Amino acid sequence: MDERIKARYIDPMVDWSFKRLFGSEVNKDILIEFLKVIFPEHEIEDITYIPAEQLGIMEDDRKAVFDVICRTKEGKDFLVEMQYAPQEHFFERALYYTSFPIMKQGKKAQRDEETGIRNEWNYELDGVYFLGVLNFRYEDDELIEHRYLLREATTGKIMTDKLKFVFVEVEKFNKSEDELATDFDKWLFILKNLSKLLERPAALRDRIFSRIFDVAEYASLDNIDKQNYVKAMTTARDTHNQIEYAKKTGLEEGLVKGLEKGRAEGRAEGLEEGLEKGREDAKQLIAINFLKLGTPSEVVAMATGLSLEEVEKLKTNAE
Repeated sequence: MDERIKARYIDPMVDWSFKRLFGSEVNKDILIEFLKVIFPEHEIEDITYIPAEQLGIMEDDRKAVFDVICRTKEGKDFLVEMQYAPQEHFFERALYYTSFPIMKQGKKAQRDEETGIRNEWNYELDGVYFLGVLNFRYEDDELIEHRYLLREATTGKIMTDKLKFVFVEVEKFNKSEDELATDFDKWLFILKNLSKLLERPAALRDRIFSRIFDVAEYASLDNIDKQNYVKAMTTARDTHNQIEYAKKTGLEEGLVKGLEKGRAEGRAEGLEEGLEKGREDAKQLIAINFLKLGTPSEVVAMATGLSLEEVEKLKTNAE
C-alpha cells in the first residue's frame, strides 16, 4: 500500500473515486440504487451512460461540471456532480448545463417525405434532473437535502416537475452507525465515512453496500488506478489545506492587530475593545483569503458571519 494512503477503502468524496463508484458501466447498479433513494418519485430500473459530447458539451466545458450523465429507458436525463469544495456560481453552472439535455429532448420540426408538410416542434420534455453531492455547506441552515423547483412566486404552484435540482450537503451529516434509520442515512454515512472504516458495519450489510465495499477496497485497485487515486487525494488534501490556511492566517492576523490596539490604549476597556476589533479584523482577513481562493461570496458570508454586502465590498476592494 502506498504510504500516503492509510485507509482500507477509497474516499468517495474525491473526484476520481466518485466516478469509479458511480460513473462506470460495471458499477451502474450502484448509481441506480443511489438515484432511487434521492429520487423516489421516479421509477429507475435501468440507465444508459451518456457521453457529454452527445449533448453538445465540448471537452473544455466538460472538465468544469458533472461527473455522470445518464438516461433512463423513459428518456429522463440525470446529471450527477460531486463537488469537493465551494465554487462560485455553482447553481448557475448547474442551470446552464441542464440546458444541454433540455435542448436535446426537444423534438425538431420535420417535413413529411410523402406529403411535404412540415410538422411542428414538440417541446414536451421527458425530464432533466440535476444532483449535486456537496462536500461543503451550501445553504446556511441544518437541512442536508435541498430541492429546487420552478414555482409561481405568489401562489407557490409548481410549474413543472420535469426540471429539478437536488443538492445533498454531505458535510452536514453527523449520524453515527447506531443512528442510521433510513436508506438515505446509510448512503450519507457511506459517502462521508467510507474511507475511515476498517470493517463493514452491521447496518451496511445490504447487497448494494456490500458491492460498494468490494469496489472501494484500495487493495483491489490495479497499479494505474492506485496512482490515479493518490493524485486525486493529493489534490483534495491541497484544496482542504488551502481553505484551512485561509481561516487560520486570517484569524491570527486579526487577533494580533486587535491586541496591539488594546495595548496601545493601555487600559482594560481598550484591551477588550482591541480583542473585539481583532475578531472583526480576523473575519475580514479570513474572508479575503477565501475570496482569493475563488470561494463564492455567499459561502464566504456563511463561513465568516459577515453580511453578503460586507463580503462584496471586500471583494471589490481586493480586485
